[in-house]
Amino acid sequence: MDTATMRAAHEVLAELAFEPALLSKGYAGRTLRIDLSSGDLRILPVTEQMKELWIGGKGFDLWLMLQEVRAGMRWDDPGNPLCFASGPLGGVTSFSGAGKTIVTSLSPMTDSVMDCNVGGYFGPFLKFAGFDALVVTGRADDDVIVVIDGDRGRVTIERAPLESVDAHVISEELAAMYAVDELDRRNVSVVSAGRAAEHTRMGVLNFSFWDWRRRVARLKQAGRGGLGTVFRHKRLKALAIKRRAVSPAWSVEPSPVAHLTTPATTTACTCARDEQAELRAIIRKWNDDPDYVIEMMQDIQQRERHISKAAIDLLCAETGVPRAQLYHIATFYKAFSLEPRGETVIQVCVGTACHVKGAARIVDEFERSLGVPRGKTTADGKFTLEEVACLGACALAPVVRVNDEVLGEVRVQDVERILAAHREGGRHD
Repeated sequence: MDTATMRAAHEVLAELAFEPALLSKGYAGRTLRIDLSSGDLRILPVTEQMKELWIGGKGFDLWLMLQEVRAGMRWDDPGNPLCFASGPLGGVTSFSGAGKTIVTSLSPMTDSVMDCNVGGYFGPFLKFAGFDALVVTGRADDDVIVVIDGDRGRVTIERAPLESVDAHVISEELAAMYAVDELDRRNVSVVSAGRAAEHTRMGVLNFSFWDWRRRVARLKQAGRGGLGTVFRHKRLKALAIKRRAVSPAWSVEPSPVAHLTTPATTTACTCARDEQAELRAIIRKWNDDPDYVIEMMQDIQQRERHISKAAIDLLCAETGVPRAQLYHIATFYKAFSLEPRGETVIQVCVGTACHVKGAARIVDEFERSLGVPRGKTTADGKFTLEEVACLGACALAPVVRVNDEVLGEVRVQDVERILAAHREGGRHD
């Protein structure tokens, strides 16, 4: 079924218009409260006391819970609130974990207050729309979705009979429904629980983010305490937020003397006309939009195997993003390199599980076989050797990733075989 048909079947049950708020020291100064039973939508102030005594997403959630929970209340009481909040650093890409949302409610599993955290874009989008926190209480008569449109300044509760309940499906349906084009889907985040939450007390909440490379909605879970069960008990199919990222949403002030310096590791190459055309084509693919400069840099890194000075200069000229900010991005994210990487990038995990199983000896053997230290590229440009803190496959330790191929239970004696396979252009067997 197409999304136009689905949207045409919606019935708006309640609506609230609002003006986006400017952030001050990480706070929007407002909380959004939604009562699904009465359809009451209102904006509540964030007081100075809240900021001083209940700082952060977890603190705000607990404060809001205290305003809603009554003595003897159980998880399936319509008044049991679901609270969502992010802290004052929500959306600051200079800090890891800044995309987190804290969710709190009375748990079906413990009948006590339970909080859990989840990554993705929902928390920052809520912040950029002008709300530090969100409280959902009450219970709808029919399956509904709540839509927070931060671009249009509108919150609605809508009866939505045709959308799927399944999280991975409704996330894609709503991303397509509320985005104006393919690129805009990354500005939509959907919270859902799925039909399994209707039949168990351990349902999880799924928070979507749009994977623009794979062109699918991917999910992160708030999994503790069965808060997805609370979500579905309230007859919520989904909670969707749309907010085009503020440009820049958060910024690091460039140094007033940044233009006088050039990072020593940057390759000072000139950009030939055909290379410049290819770089421009990448920038045009993202509509010259500074909001997508990280995606542009990912495409450039994939094509060139590094971010050259020429690419930085062209990105600055075409998008208007300051050079200082571009260098900040290029040096902050591990995926980017200011020096050319090899055709084959070998990453050896040195996290705890891999370390205790001999990762250091594997790194030493790669160094011996390649003739370069970790962090460097061979003279012929074929291989780059890197150490990484974690590859997310601890059960397979020690782990090595060769480009996109993850190899588990690697031994020192496997190193020569791995290199031989990739010198021949193949994959390790």
